[in-house]
Amino acid sequence: RACLQRSYEKADYIAINISSPNTPNLRELQADAPLRELLGALRDERRKIMDERGLPYKPIAVKLAPDLANDAILHAVDIIVESEMDGVIATNTTINHESIKGMPNWSETGGLSGRPLFERSTECLRLISEHLQGKLPIIASGGIMSGSDAVIKMQAGASLVQLYSGFIYQ
Repeated sequence: RACLQRSYEKADYIAINISSPNTPNLRELQADAPLRELLGALRDERRKIMDERGLPYKPIAVKLAPDLANDAILHAVDIIVESEMDGVIATNTTINHESIKGMPNWSETGGLSGRPLFERSTECLRLISEHLQGKLPIIASGGIMSGSDAVIKMQAGASLVQLYSGFIYQ
């Protein structure tokens, strides 16, 4: 809530990143009770900010991890809808480093981004899109390294795309 209060006026939209593997215990917020509590508090804080400051509505999107089981992803999406959030970001980095096994530094901990993330991230995106059936926009993130990758994400159900690693490396 403190971050929402401080950033609300300057933001176009708010991204709630509860999926970073680089922050200890953060991903635990994707479980039912913590997710409901967090998103409910943010929804209520947004209303309070709008009422008290007379500011316009700002959308809130929630970023999920690709490492959740498919059922857990869909359950989190249901809570996102129930909590009146405005979008889903699919997905953050992965802790699964098997796709780069044997490469230098493959066994280091932390989130893996870029090309190795693309397939699972797109699978999650497609799963979320089929489940939501247009109820919320989905922002694709994860392994987008080219314009054709962005097109694949859009074909899988994304309304928008976010680029990170692709900007750095290309």
